[in-house]
Amino acid sequence: MFIVVVAIILILVTFKSSMGMWIAQKVWTPFILFVLGVKMKVTGLENIEEGKNYIILANHTSNLDIPMLSAALPIIFYYVAKKELQRVPFLGWGMMAAGIIFVDRKNKSRAIRSMRIAGRKIKNGKNIMIFPEGTFDGSQELLPFKKGAFHLAMHSQTDILPIAIVGANTLWPEHTNLEIKAGHVELRIGKVISAQGLTSNNIKDIVLMTRQSIENLIQDNE
Repeated sequence: MFIVVVAIILILVTFKSSMGMWIAQKVWTPFILFVLGVKMKVTGLENIEEGKNYIILANHTSNLDIPMLSAALPIIFYYVAKKELQRVPFLGWGMMAAGIIFVDRKNKSRAIRSMRIAGRKIKNGKNIMIFPEGTFDGSQELLPFKKGAFHLAMHSQTDILPIAIVGANTLWPEHTNLEIKAGHVELRIGKVISAQGLTSNNIKDIVLMTRQSIENLIQDNE
């Protein structure tokens, strides 16, 4: 609550939503992981090119996913999050102030509008983070990927950065908000998947390619 309030004040003073994202990634999420006793191993940072922006796609396994991504990646990025989070006291306010893009999954036209907002951020040089599965259900298998993120990649011609989150579901299971364990997790960053020349004719191919890349990262060294 304290960190969210500080972030909102700094955003109001500086008029920069990126300030809120910087605080979230550099202060709030590392603090959360430290308090929970989560130790994270990160591999593949060499695949992130400085000065380039991406559409970041990762598997969704746990409530730990967002803190892990925020703390591990050396780039500032904006989430596409479900609209329900807007109503969470302090957290929702901080997310809105920081420029998080909320999607109403029950309203197609509003969801499309949210993707257009994400598209404008990309054109302004921002990085966008999306969970292509849309949700997590506690299973070990990847759920089908929704195509919204890939249409965004197509329209903006922005490359995809695939990421695999491993072990978070064992520390913070899907079925509870209370039974959180300390332990080790991994975040594995894959090679960039080019979206240059991507059209509606080959969008299915890049969906399969991205899904296979994340699946391979998950299974690596298992």
